[in-house]
This record gives sequence, C-alpha cells and structure tokens, in this order.
Amino acid sequence: MTFQKLVEFKNSVEYEVVGYVVGESKPYKAEILAFRPLAMGEYLYMEYHGYRVLAFVATSITGSTIISRDLIDPRDVERLVKSVRVGERLFYHRGVVKILGSVNSDGYKLQIPSIPPPPGTEVYKAPKTVLESVFSPRKRNYVGVGVLLREPEVEVKVNINKIVSRHLGILAMTGMGKSNLVALIAKRVEELGGTIVIFDYHGEYTSLKNIVLIKPVLDPLKLTLDELARLLNIPRNATRQRMVLKECLDSTDFGSAKEFFNSMKRCVQGRIARYGASAQKVLDSLNVYEGFLKKVLKEDTGDVIERIAIGSINVVDLSELHLNHADAVIAHWLSRLLEARKASVWSNGEKGFPTPLIAVIEEAHVFLPADDETSTKSSASLVVREGRKFGLGLVVVSQRPRGLDPTILSQLGNLAILRIVHPEDQAYVARYCEPVMQDVMEELPGLNVGEAILLGEWVPIPAAAKIDLVSEKVSGMDIDAVAIWGSYLNKK
Repeated sequence: MTFQKLVEFKNSVEYEVVGYVVGESKPYKAEILAFRPLAMGEYLYMEYHGYRVLAFVATSITGSTIISRDLIDPRDVERLVKSVRVGERLFYHRGVVKILGSVNSDGYKLQIPSIPPPPGTEVYKAPKTVLESVFSPRKRNYVGVGVLLREPEVEVKVNINKIVSRHLGILAMTGMGKSNLVALIAKRVEELGGTIVIFDYHGEYTSLKNIVLIKPVLDPLKLTLDELARLLNIPRNATRQRMVLKECLDSTDFGSAKEFFNSMKRCVQGRIARYGASAQKVLDSLNVYEGFLKKVLKEDTGDVIERIAIGSINVVDLSELHLNHADAVIAHWLSRLLEARKASVWSNGEKGFPTPLIAVIEEAHVFLPADDETSTKSSASLVVREGRKFGLGLVVVSQRPRGLDPTILSQLGNLAILRIVHPEDQAYVARYCEPVMQDVMEELPGLNVGEAILLGEWVPIPAAAKIDLVSEKVSGMDIDAVAIWGSYLNKK
C-alpha cells in the first residue's frame, strides 16, 4: 500500500481506528488496547505483512490504574472521580481478539495467517464492504438467517449444503429461540425446493404455513425388533423377553397387519411353557399396550417414505405419544430415511428417496441421551456417520447440551449456540465440539433472545448474529398467564 493510499485509507469514514495491538500476539490471537469499550462479537480489521485480517472480539475488559481494587473507602473513589481534569483518561479498554483469517478476493474463503500481528499494528472497525464479502456470499446455496449482532446492516448467510453434509446442532436454554431458528431454516430449505422432516415432540411447528402434517403411524410389519420392544416398553437388558419377541417376529406368518396383535399374542402364549415369566411379561405388555398402540400401528399404512412431500416442510406430530413410543417412531423414520437415500444413490435415483433431505430432532437430550441407550440414538449414530455420503443431514436441537450423547455431539460439524447459562453446559459444548471460539463460551450468558453464535462449516467464519423472527410460528412461545386468567374471569 502506497503512502498516498494509506492516508486515504486512514481518513476514510468507513475505517475507524479502534486501537493498537499490544504485548505478545499469536497468528490466531492478539491483545489490543482500545480508545473505546469493545463489544463482544464485534468484528475488527487489521493489515500487516500483506495480510488483510478479520478478527472477532472474544473478551472485553474496562479497567483503571487510578481507581484500583486497593481502594478501601468509596469516598476515595468519589474524590478521584471529581478531581479528574478535563480530557484526562480515567479508564483503559483492553480486549482479546480471535484472528479469524485473511480475507481473499473471493471473500468467503479465509485462512489463518502464518505470522502474528506485530505490536503497534493499527486495529480498525471492520468495514461494511469487507463484512458483506465474507458473511453475505451471493451464491444459491447460501441463505439469509439474520444480521450481524454488532453490524445490523450486514446480512448473515449460511451454507445449506453444509447442513446436509456436516449436520447441525442448535443449543440453548429454553425460550432463547431454538425453535424459531429451526422454523427459519425449514422455510429457507423449502424456498430452495428442498425437503425437511421435523420430529415435533411438543407440537411447536403446527402453526407454520404450508406444512405437510404427518401422523406418527407405522406399519407393524415393517418394525425392527428394537422398535417393537421400545413400543412395548421392554428394556434393553431384558434379554429373554426380547428373545421371545424376536422368535415370534421371525417365525410368525402374519398374513396381514390386521392379524398382527392376535398373531403375536398366540405366538407368545405358546412360548410361556419354555420361557416362563419372561414370555408372560411380553404377553402382558401386548395386552396392556394394544389399545394405545393400535393408534400408532395401523395396517396398510405403507412405508413412511411414501408420506414425505418432496420440496416441503414435513412435520411428524409426536405430541400425543409417550416418550418410548415417540422414540420408536423417530428411530424407524431415521432408519428408513437413511436406507432410502442409500438406495437412491446406489440406483442413480431409480429407487428410494430421490433427493437429499434434512431431518430435525427436537428435545434431542431426551432421544439422544448421554447416559442411556435409546432406539433413536442407535439410528441417529448411523445418520451422523453415514448421512454425509448419501445426502441426509441431521439437525439436533436441545436445551440441555450436557445431556446429549457426546459421540453424536462431537460429529456435528455446525453449531448455532444461543444463550447458555449453566457452566456445565458451556464446558460440555466446548469439550466435545472443539469450537474455534472457546473463549466466547464465557460470554454466552450475555446473549439475548434470538441472538446466536454460529460456528462450523456452514459459515465462512464464526458469526455473532441476530436471528430473523418467523412471525407465523406462535407455538412454543411463553404463555401470557395473566392475560389468560383475566380473559377467563371475564367469560365467567
């Protein structure tokens, strides 16, 4: 850069000098002394050794060498504040910044420079033009989900292809905007002509427009042993009960689904002499759950794959199911989705499900727990390992990250982390997801509703964003109890 251009650069309205690099720095991290307070999530810009570098404020500190912690009387502070001369600096502002990468001509491909910024390097507020080149790529596979938290004029776009190939975790405490982000992603996928299947455990997505609502009914003849055992509430460690169930599934000629329960009961009854109490417990489960399961297991329902509307938001409504039954339903769907995508890839689209798709598991800490084995966890483990090759992406949504299976969590290549207060949740995410922004974990309690840190391959660099609101999604929002009480009293 010539001297003339450097002068023009520094005098430009767009380039505000924020401060200078001080102390020791590394290629990926530096400390700066600033003229003003730094906001967590703010983007900064530096130029050194031929690099044009973007950085992210990970830690912001305001202190004073005059008003120190050694003071023991608040009146001393009062006298110091009142005696400060006009123009004298009472505070200093420091910050630790994460160096995100050097901006190339294409904007959305950044690489960490091999050389750290030298002390004295000028640090600027990141120009809007640079931020737009990074966060708002003009490519079809990038879709808008919000704006930068500290630069609301800059749109944040995410790469939908990376959700399909690398999966996504949406993590936050309850009420912070997880389901709103799911609804937004679903709408963006639909706009691209894509297909998404949401397993809705609390009926939160039924208010979305243009959805295909699917009842959670399964063909009993297409169930696996584990899925049927889960529906009958037979534990995994009940090996003899499961043996009885397996023998009857393998040996019975059902003829049709209408004969399923009667045929199963006859078969199990015939094994009581051999298996004793174990077979009797299976028979008792069939009798106890038959009435309810007939609402879930129905003859001639066909393959669940046939009920998916291509190019639409498909919502499988699990709100009326017990946990074990919902677990079996989700597991069955995930297994069939993966099998159908494999068949399509291997047959060049002649069989199976013809297009890539995304599956969303709400309340994932319940269905993918760290301390228990579920049918869904078994199926989801296959999806996160193999789905990338066959065009099946998995979105895991949870308000309790520390309750999630660590193996599945560690294989999520993308994250949207909204407000998390519990230290154990913060530490759990940092440990298993290895985000490049671990320092930011300490700042997560400071996020407001709808604000998120986006990490992973679906964004060019980590982004602190304000997520767009899906106004049509009203389910799942906080209930106005006072208004409801008043309305009820008026009606009375």
